Amino acid sequence: MNLLAFLGALSAAVVAFEILTAVQTALSPFGRSRLIGAQVGEALPAKRRSTWEAILAAVFPQRFDPSRAKGYANVVDLLRRSGYPYDTPGEFYAAAIRIFTFYLVTGGLLAGAMASLNMAFFAPILAMIFVVLGLRKPYVRLKTLAKRRGEMVRNNMLVGLSMLNSLLSAGVGVQEAMRRTAEVGGPFCNLLGLLVTRMEVEDFSKALAVTRAHIPDPSDVEVNLFLRDIEDFYVRSRPLLASVQGLQSAVHRGVVEATEARASLVRRQAGLFGILAVVGLILSLIAPTFL
Repeated sequence: MNLLAFLGALSAAVVAFEILTAVQTALSPFGRSRLIGAQVGEALPAKRRSTWEAILAAVFPQRFDPSRAKGYANVVDLLRRSGYPYDTPGEFYAAAIRIFTFYLVTGGLLAGAMASLNMAFFAPILAMIFVVLGLRKPYVRLKTLAKRRGEMVRNNMLVGLSMLNSLLSAGVGVQEAMRRTAEVGGPFCNLLGLLVTRMEVEDFSKALAVTRAHIPDPSDVEVNLFLRDIEDFYVRSRPLLASVQGLQSAVHRGVVEATEARASLVRRQAGLFGILAVVGLILSLIAPTFL
């Protein structure tokens, strides 16, 4: 009981401190306008972390502190591959704190409910499960977004290659054709837009390396083949139109095969559900006889 009272008092003190700090920030000049200070050449004060964020960063520095995070490079890589759902790694870690807080509060409430039902033995186990889920959820979500974006590349690549083939066949330059294709939008077309944009400000090899780092699925054979064809065109002066046409046909076959595979899976599942429905109907008809 003394430990619970101490934790309750500490929580109340933290909440009161945060409320007073928020009121003070709102009443201060810097809280009302972000332009004050910048007009006279002064640096704006850095955004202060809340006490809760500071506590979590101190307890779990490898999870919530960008300067000491264990998988920081992996997070940056996933942000590139998933299309930047968060603008910066700092925003990702801030979102990770919010997600963890939600899971922690939920787990605490459920653990308290179990303790009130005389099931105190399972309360810490349930709380620990929610703590682990809260720590893993942000990273799992980021990986899921990257995987989903990688699956979207195939269909968008077929559209992009079709348009690129039409433009190149009409005599449009390669760089201009890629720029127009990028206007279509989508994961693959965005890669083309990134490549064209980077080529305008830096060397082609560096631009290509940046583009490769943003591929949603680094093991995607078709995307890597396309970038290799682009490299052959700019570095070794090999023709690009024939490569684009051949790759378009290969991607088209892949899309058709994937669609047929999904249709076959749906048919099998529908057949299985139909069989189960018939079995259930038969059991419902004969069950009254034996009851």
